[in-house]
Amino acid sequence: MRRVRDHWRLALVALLGAMLALGGVAWVVRAPWRGAAPVERGTATFVGRQACASCHPEQDKLWRGSDHDLAMQVADEPSILGDFGDATFTHRGVTSRFFRRDGKFFARTEGPDGRLQDFPIAYAFGVRPLQQYLIAFPGGRYQALGIAWDTRARAVGGQRWFALDPGERIRPGDPLHWTGRDHTWNHMCAECH
Repeated sequence: MRRVRDHWRLALVALLGAMLALGGVAWVVRAPWRGAAPVERGTATFVGRQACASCHPEQDKLWRGSDHDLAMQVADEPSILGDFGDATFTHRGVTSRFFRRDGKFFARTEGPDGRLQDFPIAYAFGVRPLQQYLIAFPGGRYQALGIAWDTRARAVGGQRWFALDPGERIRPGDPLHWTGRDHTWNHMCAECH
């Protein structure tokens, strides 16, 4: 008797599952969006802060000057927080120099071929507790320098250059070297930042 009841229960569950599946298929087939005109997809363009601020003034006020507002800025006098006054930093046998020339900021450091080269800083990335620097490379890519500036107060250990990879010497040609693919801002960082 119990076996017969179990078979009926199983058959009932199977029937309900089939009905739900058929109902789902029917809903998708008859879905209202199926007859809608296709959406035209153009190229996305940045419309700027003002396009949003006119309808959202309170949010714009909160956003201005925030870490997100200042997250990525063109390298210029107000945005650069690091010591570019001919400062040097040595890490794992490589001495890098940070300086200014003709109103621009530069890092003289190990390039993709292992030689010291002067690289103009294109963007300052972040404001606290550290600031990284992006350098333009051929093909439109930006590389995140492996040395950052600690923006915290000197009293708590800040106001100094430091290596983002303190435990090892990463050599040119390695994907983890700052000139390698794993430090390419365009595909490693930009999507989230």
